[in-house]
Amino acid sequence: MAHALAYRFVTSAHERAYELSTTGHGYLAYLPLALAVGTVLVAFALAAEVRHMVASSASSGLRPRAWHFAVVAPALFFCQEHFERLLHDGGVPWDAALAPSFATGLVLQLPFALAAYVLARLLLHAARSLGRRLTRSRRSRLPSAPVRRPATGFAASRLPALALGYGSRGPPGTSR
Repeated sequence: MAHALAYRFVTSAHERAYELSTTGHGYLAYLPLALAVGTVLVAFALAAEVRHMVASSASSGLRPRAWHFAVVAPALFFCQEHFERLLHDGGVPWDAALAPSFATGLVLQLPFALAAYVLARLLLHAARSLGRRLTRSRRSRLPSAPVRRPATGFAASRLPALALGYGSRGPPGTSR
């Protein structure tokens, strides 16, 4: 999003269309597909977290770190800009960082990284809360009274291990 927003801030609509077509941004037509695949992957990850919470009744303890988002977003933007131009032009784009849209896009990565961090924390909290609720509802269906065995009138005694012929610890001796 920050990538596209940077082009909107820096160029007019006509310039933007020309700039995007000449710098290797033709893949943006597939953005809805990429968003759908990303949404499905996030849904599966959240379902796995809920399943983990129900199975173990404890949170995994993993929390997204804010600095990961703050470092990874600008780094990916930097790489994306250079690889787009490298693939489109076939040469190393030494001047990619000098484009006006590059600096704007790099600065815009931080607010978007913060929004992604907050969203990740909220979704993870919601998944864990759902997992705890499902765990509680599953426990409430279990019988609360302990199961009692019927009284038989005699107490079964246990035989000591020595009475069974196992007199010493370790592997059995070899017979000659």
